[in-house]
Amino acid sequence: MNSIVIVSLWILLHISNTSCQDEKISVLRGEKVELACPIDIATCGELHSLKWFKGTERIAVVSGDGEVAKVEGSYNDRLSLSHEAQTSRLIFRSVEIADEDTYLCETTFLEPSELCENSGAYSVALNVNAVPSVITLQDGNRNSIKNGSHIGPMREGQDLQVVCEVYGARPEPVISWHRSGRVVRDNLVVEEHNGLYTVKSTLSLTLSRQELGATYNCRVEMKDLKLSVDNQFHIDLQVRPTKINLSGVEHHTVQGTKVLLQCQVSGARPAANMTWYNSSKLITEESSEMTSINTKTYLQNDGTFETISQMIFTATRFENGASMRCEADNIVMREDMDRPLHDTLTLEVMYPPVVSVKPENITVNETQDFLIFCDYEANPASLESVKWYRNSQEIKLNSVRYEGGNPEQTALLIKNSTRHDIGAYTCELSNSIGFDVSDNEVYVDVIYKPTVMLTMDPEAPVIENDQANITLLCNIVDGNPMLLTKVRWFLDGEFLKELPECEEETLGTDENLCEVDPSKMLLQNVGREFIGNYSCEGFNAAGWGDVSEENPLDVYYEPGNASMVHYPYIAIKRRSVTFNCSIEDRGNPAATRYRWLRGGKPVLDVVTPSWTVDPVGLDSRTTFSCFAYNEGGEGYPAEVNLEVHAPPAFIQKLQPYTGALFSTGNMSLSCRVECIPSCSISWFKDGIGIDESDERYYITNTYLPAEPATGDFESAYSVLHFNMSAWPNGILDRIKDSSNYSCVSTNNSAGPGVRSTTYFGVEYPPENTSLSSTTISVEEGKIPPKIVCSSRAYPEPAFYWTRNGETIAKGSALIVDDVLERSDAGKYTCTAFNKHGNHSTDAYIDIHYKPTCQIMRKEVEDEDVLICVATGSPRESEFEWSVKYANDSLQSHRIKSDPYESYLTLDDAVSAMRIYVCVASNNVGMGTPCEIEVAGYVAWWLKGDVLTPYILIGAVAALLLAVILVCIIIICICRRKRRQEKFTGESSTAGGSQIEPGEYENLPFHGLQTPPKKAMLCKTNLAPSLKHHNKTLTPSCFPTHPYNYINYQKDCQKGGLQAPLHPTLQHSGLPAPPPSSGEPPSLDDSCKSAERKLASLDNSDTLSSHSFTIGGTRSMKRSAEKKLIDLETVTPLYENLTDSIQIHETTAPTALVPPGKPLILEGPHQERYRISLKKPGRKGGSSRSNSAVSNSYYDCIKPIPAPRHRKYASTNSLVSKAHPGGGGERYDHSQK
Repeated sequence: MNSIVIVSLWILLHISNTSCQDEKISVLRGEKVELACPIDIATCGELHSLKWFKGTERIAVVSGDGEVAKVEGSYNDRLSLSHEAQTSRLIFRSVEIADEDTYLCETTFLEPSELCENSGAYSVALNVNAVPSVITLQDGNRNSIKNGSHIGPMREGQDLQVVCEVYGARPEPVISWHRSGRVVRDNLVVEEHNGLYTVKSTLSLTLSRQELGATYNCRVEMKDLKLSVDNQFHIDLQVRPTKINLSGVEHHTVQGTKVLLQCQVSGARPAANMTWYNSSKLITEESSEMTSINTKTYLQNDGTFETISQMIFTATRFENGASMRCEADNIVMREDMDRPLHDTLTLEVMYPPVVSVKPENITVNETQDFLIFCDYEANPASLESVKWYRNSQEIKLNSVRYEGGNPEQTALLIKNSTRHDIGAYTCELSNSIGFDVSDNEVYVDVIYKPTVMLTMDPEAPVIENDQANITLLCNIVDGNPMLLTKVRWFLDGEFLKELPECEEETLGTDENLCEVDPSKMLLQNVGREFIGNYSCEGFNAAGWGDVSEENPLDVYYEPGNASMVHYPYIAIKRRSVTFNCSIEDRGNPAATRYRWLRGGKPVLDVVTPSWTVDPVGLDSRTTFSCFAYNEGGEGYPAEVNLEVHAPPAFIQKLQPYTGALFSTGNMSLSCRVECIPSCSISWFKDGIGIDESDERYYITNTYLPAEPATGDFESAYSVLHFNMSAWPNGILDRIKDSSNYSCVSTNNSAGPGVRSTTYFGVEYPPENTSLSSTTISVEEGKIPPKIVCSSRAYPEPAFYWTRNGETIAKGSALIVDDVLERSDAGKYTCTAFNKHGNHSTDAYIDIHYKPTCQIMRKEVEDEDVLICVATGSPRESEFEWSVKYANDSLQSHRIKSDPYESYLTLDDAVSAMRIYVCVASNNVGMGTPCEIEVAGYVAWWLKGDVLTPYILIGAVAALLLAVILVCIIIICICRRKRRQEKFTGESSTAGGSQIEPGEYENLPFHGLQTPPKKAMLCKTNLAPSLKHHNKTLTPSCFPTHPYNYINYQKDCQKGGLQAPLHPTLQHSGLPAPPPSSGEPPSLDDSCKSAERKLASLDNSDTLSSHSFTIGGTRSMKRSAEKKLIDLETVTPLYENLTDSIQIHETTAPTALVPPGKPLILEGPHQERYRISLKKPGRKGGSSRSNSAVSNSYYDCIKPIPAPRHRKYASTNSLVSKAHPGGGGERYDHSQK
């Protein structure tokens, strides 16, 4: 029954899978997944049980209440259940490929209602996907290809196979190949194993040029996983070049010019290799220094390379008609064994003639004619000139002996040749391009018969056994050729022999004596039969010459049997000697072996009858002996004592040059000559022998023994001593004693004497140094001529030039290349020097320039004189005077001049101011004018007379005395008037005003109802008794110190006046009187305070300034205009008694009240005034009056009426006049 149910469920599940499924789930392998099964308890009622099926296999069961939940079979380790009221879940901890299936959830209810729509099964399709584990690219050899890598290099035409393979993917991935966005066909193979797919896509290509720069992309796509992977590779393709182009010379070129050929090859990858050929000859930079090859490669857009090769060479005639070929190939062409691409360019080179002459040599007899050919090669071939040279000297072809040698016939025919025609001939040809001389030459030899002379070697008589051989020499003295081919020998006029002894047809063979030198005949084993007179006759190519003069030969011999001989008999140093040992009776058996002894010691390995000792040295001078021996014993020895001679030769020779200072005290020359037999040494001076009787010299000769250590034979040593005491004055003559000294040895039997010569120079330091010019004058801005310095000295001196201790030039000539300035004038020193000393001389360069002048004014002999002084080079100048801006001419008798100064006497009659101009000129030119301004006629008291100062001083003293007397009188009068007013209390006008109605308007009191009648001093408070440094100030009147304190008041009795303080008291640090409650301080307090502060004053130069305030707030009618009287421009009546008084309108107090508290003066007239005392002419507002009596005492001061014609001035103008500098600041403050 259960099986039926299961089969039914499986059929039902299968039908549901094929038709529809309740839910589909896709997950990746290894992920956790939950399959949910919904439970409709609300509709279907209580759940009985729930079962999970995988396909038809039940894998889990859950009870309705969830208390029993069981996973069955092999799924127990991988699955779990989660059961809730509405949902039951089957949980996969790690899903696998095998888990992919359709899962069925079957629900069983206890009592399902009619409304329950549950079919009893809920289907879930589980799809398990897998991401590819490996995606690879491999070539045909299964070699891995990295993503983005290059394959290659590959060659055009090769087959390429690339496999793109995907492992372990699910569902089946899709592989496609792409090239430049287009899909490429491939071969696809799909395999499945354990539910995973392996897909392999093979891309097969036959590579062509289209694959250049190609990129192939293998794309793996899994749409279900939204996965797309690209793996790409690039093909490094090598292709052959496609095009070659050779460009360069279009028409022709000229030999010697630079030729540029350019070969351009394109379409190759890798870049093409460029090769240059001249016809078939390879061209490289190493093969020719005149060829430069530069090759550059450029990458093109298609991935191929363009190669440009430039060959630069100097065109020569060898390139004319040459085919210049450029070949290009690369590795593709070489491996395919393809011929390189090539392009050819044929050159035409114009070149001058290339000349050669022939034949190489010409030999003719005298009087015969000969012809020389001049062949050439040229482009163009037409000639312009032909020249022939003999021994590099041009041949003048105007003689009748010459024919040809012109452009039509270049060959040269020389008729009737002489021996003077011998030489090397060359030919020079020229065309429109240039000329050339033949690089070879023809040597012409004109032959003539020989002249001979017979000599013998040796010349001296010989001994038969000592000198075994004699050589007869037939020497050619003149003739051409200087070679004898045949010689006839004669003895006592009779024909003896002709050499060589061969027939003409056998010449050049080795079968006879044809190769023997015919000019030498060897007489061997010379004996008595050789005695006679010998002569010879020579033959050369020109024929037989004349017979020589006879030369006798004499041979000495002695009787007896010679057992041993040697050649030469007397050995010569450094030559060889041959010993021959012979016996008359050879013995029996005949002896063939010999034994030799040298110095009594056996010589090993020598058993022959001849022994050659080579070379002969000092150790050869010993005893040589030999004897023959055979089996029977030793024969009688023959003994020879070898004599060795040394030809004269220098061991120590003279130096080519010997020098000595003329004043030397010890001088000698020495030489040493090796010679055996001994020789003597003689001394010569300029070829004349030095006699031993000459007291100027003495000679010491020594014959030195042999030196075995050095191998030197006995030698003669000679020293020539200079006896300096015998010379005039003990010194050498510089001319006579500079000579050639020779050391000459005599001949000996071994050779001729030797000579050694030295030039003996008498040396001396430089002297008599002179200059081509000792003084040079040159204008400024020009280049001076050169100065050449010479001096006598031996050895020859060198030179250098100095100036101011510094070297400025080397060499005998001083050459200045730059223009000179006047600072370059001065002394230039030339110094000549050699190893013995130096000597100097001076040159002076004088720079000439235009003069500059200066005018001075002096009194000369009681006359006013202008002196014009010129400074220039040369100093001698001419002067010219004139008056500037005037047509007046100067009287010549008032001008006196010398070459350096000019004097102009001024005319006293000239009253106008003049400007006098002086111009100086020298031989360089006219200088810049100078001028001076001279005032007109000067009064006698302004002249610089001796009595004038005394007269002026007396006049000033008299004037001062008069002023002082007048001032004293005025002061006395003033004091008397003030004293009267003090007692009467009235003014000098008896109570009336001295001011006229018209004058009152001009006073500073204008605007008051009643002008003040007088100025008073407070006797008790304001004027206490003060001590001055030289006077006592009484309180009767305020003291007339240069800085007075003056107060104007209306009513001193009312106590409404308070005097302001001097500015120095304001800032002296004394405390100000404290103000009362709204009331001004009392007059007594003010006066006492003023007394204390006045007592602290000394001679300060501070300007006195006093301000007063009268009344309440009533202002003056003209207060807005702020006018004041400029008393500086008004001369008051008492100018000499008082300082200048300025009365200013003011609005602010400056006195004893604290800052900001005005000083109130009560009265019917409430006007504001400020009175300032200043000294004119002093800086900073602290001026003093220039009055002579400004420091005198006076009693009272009152207002001074001003005349009507005086003008008013503004406050600012008075401030600027009275207080320049600091004083102005105080006045500005009062106006504010």
